[in-house]
Amino acid sequence: MNIHAVRRWHGLVGAVIVFFLVYLMVSGLPLNHVEILKLDKREVSYPWLMRWYGIHAAEPTQGYLLGKSYFSWEDDKWVLDDKLLTSSAGQPVGAVEVRGINYIATATTLYLYQSDGQLLDKVEKQSLPAQPIVAIGKMGSNVMLQTPSAVFASVDGQNWEKSNATGVTLSSLQDLPADVKRRSAEILAPGISLQRILLDVHSGRIFGRYAVWVMDVASLVLLGLGLSGFWLYWRLR
Repeated sequence: MNIHAVRRWHGLVGAVIVFFLVYLMVSGLPLNHVEILKLDKREVSYPWLMRWYGIHAAEPTQGYLLGKSYFSWEDDKWVLDDKLLTSSAGQPVGAVEVRGINYIATATTLYLYQSDGQLLDKVEKQSLPAQPIVAIGKMGSNVMLQTPSAVFASVDGQNWEKSNATGVTLSSLQDLPADVKRRSAEILAPGISLQRILLDVHSGRIFGRYAVWVMDVASLVLLGLGLSGFWLYWRLR
């Protein structure tokens, strides 16, 4: 084998493959520090990126009216007007506003939020009077929980008593106004973690299924460069 031809091709291919190495380095370095950079916790939801991944956001059509605010949700993401609520989980069965506090109930948990979306308390398990919660309502200044066994009343969401009162107003789903639908859809839009995006960039999957084969070929070329470099070193010695 002509050593000069090998050196020429080694140099040409090496000059091209350096872009591949820079690409791998730039995309790979952050992946080595996922926990420090919190890449698995950070999500992006740019519309063009969602379309690229084939993910489409569902626009909520119904929700609960809490005072002058609307509460809507999608999966485990809850929105109060234009604020994303924290510590939320599960399918809501009802929501009411009593004395400025927003009570949102799932079958097993009662959440208490301020008007600004700040979580005040989370009542569950033994702290509930009974389970599952079938519906939530209000009567005067009392929060009312309807369960299969009885209806319970509370003034603070913590201390409960059985109630035989009539005229309880249970929460019911309402159609969301057009502007609320739009704002809620923007907030509830599904996101993709930066960790997954960087993994797809690093592997080439973000550019399509055939890009993975390009990355594989580039890796084999890099291996060939290493072998040819060793051969040139051995021959020159």
